[in-house]
Amino acid sequence: MVCGQCGKEGHNRAACPEPPLPLRSITLPTDVCEKLAVLQRLCVEVASLGKGHVEGVYQQALGIELQDAGIKYMMEEPMPILYKGRPLGGGHQLRLDVVLHSYLPFIYELKAVSKICPEHHWQVVRYMIYKDKPYGAVVNFTQSERGQLQFQFIVRHEGVHWLYDLASQMGQPLVDYSLIE
Repeated sequence: MVCGQCGKEGHNRAACPEPPLPLRSITLPTDVCEKLAVLQRLCVEVASLGKGHVEGVYQQALGIELQDAGIKYMMEEPMPILYKGRPLGGGHQLRLDVVLHSYLPFIYELKAVSKICPEHHWQVVRYMIYKDKPYGAVVNFTQSERGQLQFQFIVRHEGVHWLYDLASQMGQPLVDYSLIE
């Protein structure tokens, strides 16, 4: 096992003796921050559906919220999986949950699980790279008994993908994944 934090063998991030990477202030344009806040509020509204639904129910409700806000989007946009520059056949392709085509270059990855995992971050980063979108989010309409809506922004800033906190305008680089293009 290789640690995603320090890159050394024999332990994982949770047991890493190295200190975590420090948070860094990330300055995004004011209008982008305002739009990110709106996109987050739409998900808060969708969360009022309550727990116990499958992801698709939340996805359809988010579509209604986006329509009401006048934001153009596409659900389940197909994305081929490329290998050596060629798409894999046999029905192997991904589907992006929600991609915005107006308002802000943004991708939503929706979940209805107990908690967000680093793999979900990787999924959004991969989609952001493929679609050349600088903003995305993993949104978990959590199914855990005590859990609440989880909303985690991912922002590409200065060529690095950051897990970004809108309230503090601080980010932590996503270092678990080395993206070699």
